[in-house]
Amino acid sequence: MSPTNALISEEAVDSQVESEALDEARDLVSNLELRVQQVKNGVLDPREAARTLAMESANLRMKARAVNLVGFGPLTHRLDEYLSEIEAVEERHANDLIAFADRIGSLLDGEAVDAENVSEVLHALPQQSAFNVDDVEITDKDVTVIIPQRAAAKVVGRELAACGYRVTSVTNPIEALELILETKPDLVITAQVMPRLSGVDLACALSAMPSTRSIPIALLTSLDPDHPDLKSLPMNVGLIRRGAQFGDDLADVLQRFNIT
Repeated sequence: MSPTNALISEEAVDSQVESEALDEARDLVSNLELRVQQVKNGVLDPREAARTLAMESANLRMKARAVNLVGFGPLTHRLDEYLSEIEAVEERHANDLIAFADRIGSLLDGEAVDAENVSEVLHALPQQSAFNVDDVEITDKDVTVIIPQRAAAKVVGRELAACGYRVTSVTNPIEALELILETKPDLVITAQVMPRLSGVDLACALSAMPSTRSIPIALLTSLDPDHPDLKSLPMNVGLIRRGAQFGDDLADVLQRFNIT
């Protein structure tokens, strides 16, 4: 009996991993629709549904990292953000969550999204807000906020959202870099002190790459402008100081870059 040397190519392994990730992602999207229906039918407690959906959404984001599918990562990130503002799945959330499931499901089933249209797709998704959206005129401007501390990120994000901006918050600068490359926001606000990549490093990278160098950037920091750690900061990057000057500096940055 002769031995068989059935070697599997690297491409075949990658294809199998991606196929399995896609199948698991479809199951998670189906679960999202199921949880919403269970809440509607009174079978699932709204608070338990919110907790379960948050965990499944985080799992869905992990699947997005294993799949080379344009728009998948930003869509799952936006779903994660929506769910982070929900303590209980109420009736007003049901249609929003089904809209997320439909859009992500269509993508997983082969409805391609052009790279230049990712932002437009995100605009069409529902937004969850801590304030009354009827009192705010939503603009078509997207702001990506990169702050490792979730509490601080919420403060900055809500300040911007209250002014009508569409805000995406990211705590990981490496993940943020990938997201920015795909979504091309109208403004990036990054903290200076972050793990693995400082705000200056991120600003330098974005300013150097042809695909992102036209995106306005502002650095959120407690350092003085002449501090040695900021000497490599590109001249076109705005500064937003933490503390009492925050509001004025933020307004100056928005005006400077004409983000209105």
